[in-house]
Amino acid sequence: MMKLETRLLSTTTTATSANELTGIAVPYGQLSHPIQGAGRSFREKMKPGALSYDDNTVMLTQHDQQGIPLARVGAGTLSFRETKDGLEFTATLPDSRPDLREALERGDMSGAVSIGFYVEDDGDRWLHTNKQSMREVTQGHLVELSLVTAGAYPGARATYGGKPNG
Repeated sequence: MMKLETRLLSTTTTATSANELTGIAVPYGQLSHPIQGAGRSFREKMKPGALSYDDNTVMLTQHDQQGIPLARVGAGTLSFRETKDGLEFTATLPDSRPDLREALERGDMSGAVSIGFYVEDDGDRWLHTNKQSMREVTQGHLVELSLVTAGAYPGARATYGGKPNG
């Protein structure tokens, strides 16, 4: 049985309208902060095009599987697009969530996102040295994208309303 893996990512998220967020769900060419797992710490990067998604892929808050999704591919409120920088997303937030928009505008939430994904069989490559292990994900399935308070991939900052957060 495959285990759902989650990764906290610092990405660029921008509000293009009162309810729309855009950004990079999965940045390419970036190493994550150290991740604890597999008996030792490792860093990870995603190969361009590594993650598939489907109509059931959702946007959540803080990976809360019990909560109501903020957006869903099958509903047309969440979409993804491959670019050279990474897997970009556009999400239309529900009108009923002004708390999220306010938290982003005030900088209480930086706009960091996190993904929940499964790695396919033989869908990753490992490189081990005495000091560190590195994993490249080459094939997996994106289950969810979450707005979170902290990110695992450095170098990207969220913006809301065209202004940097945090």
